[in-house]
Amino acid sequence: MDRQEQELTWRYDKEADVLYLTFGEVTPAYGDELNNDIVLLHSLDDDRIVGLTVIGYKEMGGIDALLDRLNTFVSSLRIPLIDAHARQLRETTQEPVSN
Repeated sequence: MDRQEQELTWRYDKEADVLYLTFGEVTPAYGDELNNDIVLLHSLDDDRIVGLTVIGYKEMGGIDALLDRLNTFVSSLRIPLIDAHARQLRETTQEPVSN
C-alpha cells in the first residue's frame, strides 16, 4: 500500500511489518539507528533527515506508539532546555555595535 499526502510518502509491508516513510522526493540516503525499531534516513548530500524506517510497526502499536517514541526521543534531546536559553544563544552570534 502506497500513500502520498503533501510531502510525506509511505509504504507498509504487512508481511515484514515494516513502515517506510519518506519526506519529500526520494534521495540516496544512509540509515542511523534511533533505537531497535526506528531507523532515521539521512541524505547523503546534506545529512538532513529524509525518512524513517519503522521495524515492527504494527507490533509496536501503530502510529500512536510511533509518535510517542519519537516524542520521547525529542524530549531526551532537551529541546525545552535549549529553547529556554534561545535569547542568550542568539546574543552569542550577534556582533557588538560599534560607534
